[in-house]
Formats: sequence, structure tokens, C-alpha cells
Amino acid sequence: MPYYKDKVTQARQQKKTRRRRSKGRTLAIVLASLAGLLVLIAAGVFGFLRYTNSLRAGMFNARTSSQMQKVLWQRDAADQTTAEILDEKTNEKSDEERADWVDEDGSAYRYRTDVQTLLVMGIDYMNDPNYWDGDMVSNGGNADILALVILDSGKGRLSVLYIPRDTMVNMLQLDEKGNYLDTVFNNISASHSYGDGGELSCELTADAVSKLLYGVPVTRFAAMDYDSIPVINQVLGGLEITFPEDYSFLDYNFLEGATVKLSDYQLQRLIRYRDHSQLDSATQRGLRDLKLVVRAMAMQAKGILKKDPAAAMTMYNQLKPYMTTNLTVDEVSYLAQQLVSVDLSGETIIQMPGVATKGERYAEFYPDEEWLHDFVIETFCEKVG
Repeated sequence: MPYYKDKVTQARQQKKTRRRRSKGRTLAIVLASLAGLLVLIAAGVFGFLRYTNSLRAGMFNARTSSQMQKVLWQRDAADQTTAEILDEKTNEKSDEERADWVDEDGSAYRYRTDVQTLLVMGIDYMNDPNYWDGDMVSNGGNADILALVILDSGKGRLSVLYIPRDTMVNMLQLDEKGNYLDTVFNNISASHSYGDGGELSCELTADAVSKLLYGVPVTRFAAMDYDSIPVINQVLGGLEITFPEDYSFLDYNFLEGATVKLSDYQLQRLIRYRDHSQLDSATQRGLRDLKLVVRAMAMQAKGILKKDPAAAMTMYNQLKPYMTTNLTVDEVSYLAQQLVSVDLSGETIIQMPGVATKGERYAEFYPDEEWLHDFVIETFCEKVG
């Protein structure tokens, strides 16, 4: 019996030992798995940050079509001799030594790489194909609404600079074959009409906006015409707007304080109406569209994306047939992420001060140059030296 008891006791001890070892191995496996998971998470976060940073930098880089490159070369060739161009390129300094902009006071600035811009355009195609005089015999459509979306990733802030369509600026003028004719001083909305009604027109408009802002890179754009309004409304599930003041002269439902889910017709009416008897009617319409419509669209899209981040690609694919843009799919996803994270509760629409006058044929808007100079420095620049 003692021998049997010893065997039982020994078996029990061995069993306990195996259990302890098994628990130890299980704990080790769990700890190793957790450690591996943490490493993967850390690597994923690092990779995501590195990816978004590189994507952000990539969005800031120029992306120019071959057509636009040809136009710019023709312009340079018209302004300089070939020898001067080659000499200038040979003597270019490195990025570290060269400022992006030197203002009239001699102060040198570089453009911040953590600020991205997206030029949003509402295009109006006129019925008369010979609307433009001279060598322009086709109509690429006017950029009736111009809004520069400014995403400041460093400060986590999104703002929208409204550019009145009548703003006077230097722009590239092309002939019917897309060749450079001249640099003309005209309403900025006309810059789109000098192109092909597609990508080249958008690039010409982006170039004009860049000139207006002392050379700030405007590398991404999205243009839609008025035929896309019903599609936008459907994508958002019906735009809801709370009217801060009385707009019943447009629709009896648009009373002060009323929240209205707009029909396609109501949205078109709200966006397109302007009082032609007023000199600055186009400017006032654009401000109304941005403050009421575009801001409501951004807020509603943000709510949709918060619930379902994948909805960004769904909305993009639905709108793509009605849109001219050079945004990539990755850039659309990145901008959607940023839209969800930025604060839209404050005053996001920036109104450019200036003076509206009656020109020979159309209204002309001249921005306040001092304000524009300071705005560009504060928003886009860091001082060199």
C-alpha cells in the first residue's frame, strides 16, 4: 500500500507540474501574441502616418497635363528667347537656397508643405458658341463659382476662400487649337472658357488663381456644371439647410429659421438665382451659395462619413461621371479623412474684400491688394531666413 500511495502522489505531482508548464506556455504564447499585435499596430500606425505624410506632400506637388505643359512652354518661348530660358534653367538654385516668393518689400517666403489646396469650380456653359471675340471661337464654359478649399493639416483647420467670378487677373488665352495666344487681363471666370471645357480649362483656371495669390501652388481641382446639381442632392440624400434669414423671395418655404430638405428644383433655384439689376449680383450669389449650400454640403457629407468612412468612395464614384478632376482615389480618401477630423462649426468661408466696378462690358472686381498680400503670407507661407 505505501508503494501504491507513493505512485499516486508522484503521479499527482507530475500532473501539477505539467499543468504549471502548460499554463506557463499558454501565458508565454499570449504575451508573445500581444507583443506581436502591438508591433503590428505600431508598424501600421507608423506606416499610415508615413503614407499620409507622403500623400500630403504628393498632393502639394504639381501635376500638369501634357497640353498645359505645351501651353506654358509656348508662353515662356513668347516671353523669352530660347537662349535666355536655357540659361535661366542652368543657373537655377537648389530648393533650400531658392525662395518661392519674394514680395515687393524684398521679404522671401517658402510655401508651407502642410497646407493643401483644392479649387472647386461651378461651370456655366453658355448657349452661344461664338460668345468670345477674336481668336476664341469655342466656349469651354465660364467658372461661375470659384472656391479655393484650404486644408491646413498643421493646425487641423479647413477654410474656403471665395473668389468672385468678376475678379480681374492675368490669365493665359489660347486659340481654338489649344495654342498659346497671349496673356490677357480679364474676369477670372473667363479663364475656363479659353480651354477645352475639360482638364485643360481647369488647369488654366487654376493657373489664374495661382497668379492671383502670388504664385501659391493650386495643383488639384474639381469642376462640375449645373447639370450635376440633382446628382449631388441625391448623393447626400437630400440637402438640408437651415435658413439664417428670409429667402422666401426664392421659395415660400425658405423662411428665416426654417430647416428645409431641398428638392432638386429648390437646390437649383437657390444656387442659380441672381439679381441682374445689382452690379455685384454674381459676387453675392457666390457668397450665398458658399455660406448656405456648400457649407451645408460639407456638414452633411461629414456626418455621412463619420457613420461610414467607406461612403467616400461611393459618393466619389457616383459624382465622377459629372465631374472633371485630377484627384486620385487615394487623395479622395485622404481628403475624406481630413473632412471628418476638421472643425466646421466656426466661420469657414473667407470673403475677399475689394471693389466692384462697371467695366466696358461686364462687372469687374478688384481685390484689396494689401489684404490679399497679408492673407497669402499668413495662410500659405513661412519666412525664409
